[in-house]
Amino acid sequence: MTKTDRRHERKRRRERREAGGQGRGESAPPGAVEALDRVPGWAVMTAFALATLLLFREFVFSDVMLFGSDTLALGYMARAFYADALQSTGFPLWNPIILGGTPFIESLAGGDSLHPLSVLLLLLTDTYRAIGWKLVLHVFLAGVFMFAWLRVLGTSRGAAAVGGLAFLLAPHMVTLVFPGHDGKIFVVAMTPILFWAGEWFLRRGGLLPLAALAGVVATVILSTHFQMAYFLFGAMGAYMLFRCIQLGRGAPGWRMAGGRLGAFLLFSVLGAGVTTVQLLPAFSYVTEDSRRAGTTVQAEGEGALTYGSSWSLHPEEIVSLAVPEFVGASVGTAPWTDNTYWGRNPFKLNHEYLGLVVLLLALLAFVPAPGRGTGTGRQQDSIRWFLLGLGVVVLLFTLGRHTPVWRIFYEVVPGISLFRAPSMAIFLTGFAAVTLAALGVDRAARAIDAGEGRWVFRLLGGGVAILAVGWVLAATGLLPSIWTSTLYSGLEPPRLSALESLEPHMVRGFGVAVLVAGLLAGLWWAVSRSYFPAMLLVPALAFLIAADQWRVNAAFIEVMDYRAFASPDQNLQFLIERQAEGEPFRVLSLQRQGQDVNPGIHGLELAGGHHPNDLLRYRELLGQETSQGFERLGGRELHPTLLDILNVRYILWPELQRGPLEGVPAVSQLRLADGRVLTSVYEVPHLPRARVVGEAIVVDEGRTLETVLDQGAFDPTRSTVLSEPPPIVPAGPGVEGSVRWVERTPNRLVFDVEASAAALVVVSENWFPAWRASVDGVETPVLRADHTLRAVAVEGGSHRVEMWYDSPELRSGLWLSILSLVVVLLVAAADPLLRRWQPAKPGKAGA
Repeated sequence: MTKTDRRHERKRRRERREAGGQGRGESAPPGAVEALDRVPGWAVMTAFALATLLLFREFVFSDVMLFGSDTLALGYMARAFYADALQSTGFPLWNPIILGGTPFIESLAGGDSLHPLSVLLLLLTDTYRAIGWKLVLHVFLAGVFMFAWLRVLGTSRGAAAVGGLAFLLAPHMVTLVFPGHDGKIFVVAMTPILFWAGEWFLRRGGLLPLAALAGVVATVILSTHFQMAYFLFGAMGAYMLFRCIQLGRGAPGWRMAGGRLGAFLLFSVLGAGVTTVQLLPAFSYVTEDSRRAGTTVQAEGEGALTYGSSWSLHPEEIVSLAVPEFVGASVGTAPWTDNTYWGRNPFKLNHEYLGLVVLLLALLAFVPAPGRGTGTGRQQDSIRWFLLGLGVVVLLFTLGRHTPVWRIFYEVVPGISLFRAPSMAIFLTGFAAVTLAALGVDRAARAIDAGEGRWVFRLLGGGVAILAVGWVLAATGLLPSIWTSTLYSGLEPPRLSALESLEPHMVRGFGVAVLVAGLLAGLWWAVSRSYFPAMLLVPALAFLIAADQWRVNAAFIEVMDYRAFASPDQNLQFLIERQAEGEPFRVLSLQRQGQDVNPGIHGLELAGGHHPNDLLRYRELLGQETSQGFERLGGRELHPTLLDILNVRYILWPELQRGPLEGVPAVSQLRLADGRVLTSVYEVPHLPRARVVGEAIVVDEGRTLETVLDQGAFDPTRSTVLSEPPPIVPAGPGVEGSVRWVERTPNRLVFDVEASAAALVVVSENWFPAWRASVDGVETPVLRADHTLRAVAVEGGSHRVEMWYDSPELRSGLWLSILSLVVVLLVAAADPLLRRWQPAKPGKAGA
């Protein structure tokens, strides 16, 4: 077939389509638009499931656990504690395992403990498998939700399938598996379904879409990643405002538009109301009691700005959105990610890569194309410009101080000053890009079928040319040289070494980008010339997207042997045996700079550990100014008073790293094969978990810490430091007494006290406003002792003391959650009844 024949054939095929179909007996091959519409829904869902299973095949088809650095740091231990408590003592409100005890719900350390899917998986399978399956299912659902969102926008089934697969495999989401940022993955996966719910309501009206919207809002919040949820809700609010302005200017009119916007806001608040049990206590805790209060609420000036803009993206990362090898990573799972990160953040455990095929297809959303004069075409035209604006503004925001955008949001938008890591918002740019890519597929198909595909080839050809120039500059060494001499000068030797290691991979990355862009351009050209069957367009696009994004994702998905991770070594086994003897004690593990939580997996209570929102007062007591190390407990010193008042009986000491602990005999040691000691357990003198003292040193609030640390003025065996006088005046230093434990559960402590005279009972657990106490059934104040611990006053004699966790915020939040959930369910149930009783009026305008 000659070129002229092919042109005539395309013309005849277009004329037959415009006339209403083929003539009798004709069977001409479908055009690109028709091929996109013929993709069966079952095939799309099957493809999504297969892609997810293949991506996580090492986890799904085995008995291993997904590796996540934060999962090992705290995630697994917190969830194991939660799962065990659910099956033994009930829902835990307090976690006594780490850092002297912390609130469970308020501090968000339990993560998604109220998320329905998380609870279900923890009840159905082992904790380590439940953590992995949550991520796998959310990645799959991300594709399904994106498909639904694109379909409600009016895209073809084929374009929606391409977009859904691109979002399912989006590296800015999938690579979060390696750092173990499950909350972020949950929010990213829910993004398209939230936009779907909003658009569905605008187009359909009624109560059911509003109930769905409230349910999605609630589920997003229960991910407990409030920063990501905040970004998502801000983008969603902007979209709904934009669409309601569209409605107001069109046939529906301003009255309907205002009603729709008001209903959206009302049910968004109702959805948040479902999660009040999580929101209300967490907000109070984070802004008043946790270390975040010191780094955000109480921070001022340059310190606040530096904290808020930390972990932003930098110019290097922007290039890597299209060529992932440009910036490297700190993940030793592939040559190009093996400590090759040379950017300006401390390290890089995930990747923000948006996908080159996605970005190029997104460009095609702006190809001039026919068939956009009415209805869905007009809506898509305006929506694509909104999405472009959203993507660009968010991208500029993620750059932090490199542009004025972040600072404007920081100063103007409430809540932004509480957050750091502007780079988290990149998922919104990715969402916008994938949506535009799907719109671009449909738009390019219409243009090619109409014989007007020149802009398709110009845009794709331009992309190939730009990438080819980048490849030449990288191959000749000019690109890194120019970059480090103009945009990023003064690299420190480790970063310069990382860049040198990365350069061969950078060259290869640009080469792969040129190849992928060339294949994409060639595919559209071949379809336009009938060299390639249009029916295979969607599989071909899906293959290019999968290949492009898979090569990045593969480096950030790793599995590990759960039993090797969780099985106690010789030292931990020794400590577990001591724990079984009954008397409570704490362990100070100085492995991982005091951030070690592994002993907590076995129920060992720790003086240290890792926590994203630890109590500010406890942090002050330990002298912890950064996220690493405790200055007074193993950093520069081992303060003996702190060891005493924190009930530290054993120290797990990294002997190979730090040498032996002088003057203390080791009671257990773990040796390497060559005989060297890896870690040792040292037993140190300690005070009991609860002690009776006869003296109160009352000082101003601001002097409690210095008084506790003054070894000459404070003897914890005889006295305690208070910031207010106790309700009962203790008899003096000569008081003697003892404590016998009756009950110790996360939410309740019961013990019997014997005191020779009026005294104070100091309990070596963190003070928190939700703790209440009674002595012989009569409620008494819980005093804050020794800067951060608890104490109650007792008269002389025998007494039973009870302490229980009772948070007014939790109680109020629970009732508000139940009420909101009931309203949402009633609204959903009422929708079909109202629609049956009140049929739509003739001529009623839709969205």
